[in-house]
Amino acid sequence: MNKTASSRQEIIQPDDFNKIESVFRELVRQKGIALESEEADALAARLIGLYQSGIQDADALKQVMSY
Repeated sequence: MNKTASSRQEIIQPDDFNKIESVFRELVRQKGIALESEEADALAARLIGLYQSGIQDADALKQVMSY
């Protein structure tokens, strides 16, 4: 199994989750998105997917999400 496929099956650890949540909250605030919205859900799912695909630096996540 290749590394990308196996990384998608790994559990996100609490420290990792905290990093993702911090980026999520910053992006939600910057974009003026309601926390309880479908747009916020989609943003969170995309962040998690990017993190699991190997983009694990907070600044890199923000940069990718700005496009």
